Amino acid sequence: MAENNIKVERARFGYSQTELAEMIGVSLQSIRNWEKDIGQCSGSNLLALCNVFGVSLDYLVGLTDRRERNIETRNV
Repeated sequence: MAENNIKVERARFGYSQTELAEMIGVSLQSIRNWEKDIGQCSGSNLLALCNVFGVSLDYLVGLTDRRERNIETRNV
């Protein structure tokens, strides 16, 4: 990840690494590794983190500094 926004958001919400791991159903070691940019976070885990923090995927992976999700409606 370009920036480690997982750690930033976890701290902003006041969650411990253990609490966050339990919330998304992964090991404590996974959270530690992601925060140290060791290993890769699966797409489904990234989406779970986005849901917990209420942020966009682009923000979480460091592609933008904007936290907000861009919800777009499309007429089908």
